[in-house]
Amino acid sequence: MNREPVAKFIRRGAITCSEETTLHHVAQIMVVNRIRYCVVLNNKREVMGLISADTMINAFGKDFGTARAGDIITPGSIPIVTLSSPITDAVALMAKEAIEHLIVVSDRPGSRAVIGMLFAGDIIARMATDQEQGTAS
Repeated sequence: MNREPVAKFIRRGAITCSEETTLHHVAQIMVVNRIRYCVVLNNKREVMGLISADTMINAFGKDFGTARAGDIITPGSIPIVTLSSPITDAVALMAKEAIEHLIVVSDRPGSRAVIGMLFAGDIIARMATDQEQGTAS
């Protein structure tokens, strides 16, 4: 498992919104899709950051009809990995940043298209079923 690429662990597809999406609409997107995270993209479809349920809670009190997703994210607030990144590097990054999720983007040169998300829970589930998870590779 240690040498495998992130691609073998991710959930393909990610729910996204633009940085211009109102917080009201972001909340609707999160409720309808039963998600805790929404990837925020700019007009070039590049990753600007992530809005989590915690971010939304912290924005409580803002005018959700006029405040935009871009208003509440911190640019670069979520580390990004590529499909071919080694899972060990991704796990180390999660530990270093004390986070439980990463945005996964394409490996294609010149493309940073969002491919999916990597969640700590998915890695743990794989560890539970992988007999070699405790061995060094």
